[in-house]
Amino acid sequence: MSQQPSGWYDDPSQPDMLRYWDGVSWTNHTAPKKSPTASQSTIGLAQQARGDQSTDRTGAAAPTPTTPMPQGSGWQSQSQTPQQYHQQAPANAQWMYNIRTTADGIPLASWGKRLGAWLIDGIILGICSYLLIRATVPGYVDAIQRVVDAAAAQDQAAMSSLINEAAREAFKAGLVSWLFGAAYCIAFWTTTAQTPGKMALGISVRRADVAGPLDIGTALRRRLLSAIQLVPLISGLYFFVFLLDGLWPLWDDKRQALHDKVAGTQVVEGKQPRKQA
Repeated sequence: MSQQPSGWYDDPSQPDMLRYWDGVSWTNHTAPKKSPTASQSTIGLAQQARGDQSTDRTGAAAPTPTTPMPQGSGWQSQSQTPQQYHQQAPANAQWMYNIRTTADGIPLASWGKRLGAWLIDGIILGICSYLLIRATVPGYVDAIQRVVDAAAAQDQAAMSSLINEAAREAFKAGLVSWLFGAAYCIAFWTTTAQTPGKMALGISVRRADVAGPLDIGTALRRRLLSAIQLVPLISGLYFFVFLLDGLWPLWDDKRQALHDKVAGTQVVEGKQPRKQA
């Protein structure tokens, strides 16, 4: 019996759902047949119409061939035959083609969800970093305030000496902030694959080639791009790198940001399976 290609098929256990077949076995990902924006789905009407045409004038239904069930699915005893979406799918079922997935069929997180998660994490990191900087680099805020006061008084001599001091304190504060942010992200990425922001939005990060929380090496590579802000000669370019990095998933076919490409990761819908001890 020939093996079915990977794709979206009718879920044998839930008639109103679709389930992704990876070419070998059924995955855990399902999706509704009806588009979330459609008031009524037309999926199945084409099959129904063909069924009506196969009935002769005496009312007897003509026999129809069946599609072979994918092997190794675990549902071979089910009577329902998987029906894959084809090129000529109904217009309001066409939304299924727009779902971008990983290589094993898991839907990728939208840019909007990623932005929302980033904002939540940004608020948490901002508050915690401020408190940590106040505790570990107490001279930073004072140095900045003295520069502001000298500028207001138009004291050029004082500003010249204070700016160098403020730059040193700013580097210390930036280093503390980056180290805390790295520890925050890596701790969550390697355990649950979800920072608090991602938990709130129902998304997670994984390697592009395998599900599960990140290994430490991948997590470190994912933070590597942000370290540009610590390099004196090129730190001024970080804002533009940061902006481009954040917008990149909007046009990338794998919805990867630049830091995802460095690490080989993707952000997907749902949670990741825990690593077995």
